[in-house]
Amino acid sequence: MKILMFIPLLSFLLSCNQEEPKFVRKQINNKDITIKWYYYSYISNNSPDFVVVEKNGHKKEIFKATWTILNVSLDNHNVILRVLGPSKSMVFTKQIDEEVFGYKITLDTTGSSNEIRLIPDGIKER
Repeated sequence: MKILMFIPLLSFLLSCNQEEPKFVRKQINNKDITIKWYYYSYISNNSPDFVVVEKNGHKKEIFKATWTILNVSLDNHNVILRVLGPSKSMVFTKQIDEEVFGYKITLDTTGSSNEIRLIPDGIKER
């Protein structure tokens, strides 16, 4: 009897994907770098957003926070992160670098809570 209970449990655990699906909110490509703003699909809806810059196969996470990032953009050699101002959300990044791969990082904290509804949904990465 115990074996019969163990088989469905084992089947369930083996059928689960070991890697959480990644959902990309925004991706910016230029001739030099790729900027990706994404989150992982966890059971809860409190998955943090990540902003990662990639150049020649090297990746650098520049920001990680929950319900804070409103937009990511690239203007010349300037990566701009628009975020909520002082908020109650969780920011995991303690110190933001001044630059990444020769691109300046600007943190625009003038975002308002009204802009949260404008955050794009993620598209599942394959």
